[in-house]
Amino acid sequence: MRSLYTCYPTEELDAWYKPKESDLAESIRSRFKEACAALTAVLTGDMGITRAADAHGLCHKRLRAMVKRAPQLAHDGQPYGFRVCVPWGTYQRGEQEGDAEMPRLAGPHAMSQLLSARPEIAFWIDEFGQPLPPGRPPKAFDRLHAKIVAELKRLELRDFYPLNQADQGRRALLRFIRQRRIDHADIGNLDTADAPPSTLSGIFRGSPFARTEIDGHRIDIEAVLGVALPNGGSVKRQITSLWLLVEIEVESRAIVGWILRVGRAYNNLDLASCITKSLQPWKRRELTIPGLEYAPGAGLPSGSLGAHSSWRSRLLALDNAKAHSALDFEQAFCRARGGMLFYGRAHEPRSRPIVEQFFSRLERGALRDVPGGFEPAKRLGENKIRISNFAPNDYPIQLHAFEELLDVIIANYNATPHPALGDLSPLQYLQMQGPKAFAFMPDKAEEDASDMSSVLVPLTVHGNRNEGVMPHVNYMYVRYRSPDLDNKWELVGKTVLARIYRHDLRSFVLMRTATTPLCAVRAAAPWNRTAHDETTRAMIMQWSKLRTGFSITGVDCAIAAYVAFLRALAPTSQQAVDQLARMEQVHNGAPPSSRPPVINAPMKVPPGGWISLDDENDF
Repeated sequence: MRSLYTCYPTEELDAWYKPKESDLAESIRSRFKEACAALTAVLTGDMGITRAADAHGLCHKRLRAMVKRAPQLAHDGQPYGFRVCVPWGTYQRGEQEGDAEMPRLAGPHAMSQLLSARPEIAFWIDEFGQPLPPGRPPKAFDRLHAKIVAELKRLELRDFYPLNQADQGRRALLRFIRQRRIDHADIGNLDTADAPPSTLSGIFRGSPFARTEIDGHRIDIEAVLGVALPNGGSVKRQITSLWLLVEIEVESRAIVGWILRVGRAYNNLDLASCITKSLQPWKRRELTIPGLEYAPGAGLPSGSLGAHSSWRSRLLALDNAKAHSALDFEQAFCRARGGMLFYGRAHEPRSRPIVEQFFSRLERGALRDVPGGFEPAKRLGENKIRISNFAPNDYPIQLHAFEELLDVIIANYNATPHPALGDLSPLQYLQMQGPKAFAFMPDKAEEDASDMSSVLVPLTVHGNRNEGVMPHVNYMYVRYRSPDLDNKWELVGKTVLARIYRHDLRSFVLMRTATTPLCAVRAAAPWNRTAHDETTRAMIMQWSKLRTGFSITGVDCAIAAYVAFLRALAPTSQQAVDQLARMEQVHNGAPPSSRPPVINAPMKVPPGGWISLDDENDF
């Protein structure tokens, strides 16, 4: 029988490489056998392509491509052989045959025809070895393209492809090089076992609390806050955004800690507060919303695992946001939390899939039904879609009540059967697993939770003996004094360490060394009345420096004056609305209350010398 293709003896075909059927999936073995039989029939001349394709149930075009590809040499120096018979496109498109002429128009195989006509350009492309990751190509590729364009212009080929294109073939060249690298990639031996782990995260992978993921999510809610005005009445103003920070355990999908913040962004103190909540024992709140209840068995691992409530992950995965890489956060984490910080790339949710998937389920399952809930636009130019049937202006948000709702949702989520866990809840999965070898469970969770919100900073002692200025230290624009520093002029000009609790800056402890205390110092008025954190003080000083009619000079309490100023400014300032909402959230829905200063009241200071119990009564 006459064949349009080269015929080969059966002995030569038997020498070609043929994959083992045992290496293929059971579902494709029959298709592989039919493809091998059809290819053998065509290459031995027994059948034509049309007849062989119909007889063995193959596509005519696919069989024709297989016949052309099989005799060609692969990159290992051997013919492709029966490798082209494996289903799902292991065969490759052949090069177009034709004369070596320059292409005039853009089209299929135009770039291959160009390289066949100009071998020197093909050599330059073969020598180009710079990586071409997704996105904008490197400058080395731009230099290669410019070199090719200059050579084609020197040969007076301006009327040919690619010089007759608007981009002079730049995108086509980039796509051609990338595709060729994919086609010619060395995939190695698929039968070899996985390489042994080389990192700690790879060694402990697969066990509970081997890895947790933490991230912040902007909640898709147009929240409106009811602001009480100083002269009576109220006004409704929209909050810029609400942020939910969540730490989730990867294997069990259990939420171990969360926190809610208001404003345009969150900072490293908020991130540290989220980890602090994962260290503190979780307790059920006294719910004030009618009809809101915890499900049976609901909770967080810190309050539901009994003796193993202090279980911590060995690795914490987070992106490279500015708040995540702050030195104050890293210092507190290494000292109080322990473990490894694994920083991934921003805007790549696949590197932290569990926490990103949780945010998606939380939005679609609960939060978008809250008044003001919406689905954000997915493409540029599109508008967001409102999901909630309730207008946000009709239902102003109360942040302390919203926190109750979130606590119940997250606690109930931990007690809800999860399909990825065989219909076990995250807490049930953790209780069934139990601690494994090398489990990270320190027995000082309460102390570590307090330490996670503190920072150790060096401060310089100031003072002037001639002018009668007693020794003191300055921190965040405020002077701190103590009777224990009076007349200790030898400390002036020296640097001491300060252990600062970042959520209450009214006082802190000066340290001789990292473990030996010196004395406790208190903030000067008007910062000594109401508890406030670093973020609040920074905002107050920002308003004071802007000279917008706000000043703390002569006031009794800086925090109370700040809140009153925000209430007066809220009808016209979005920034004031966000900060006022944050203050109400920090103080559990009530305005901050000041107390009289207690400069001379005794403070609890860690002991620095010998401890004597001689004067204690033994009952």
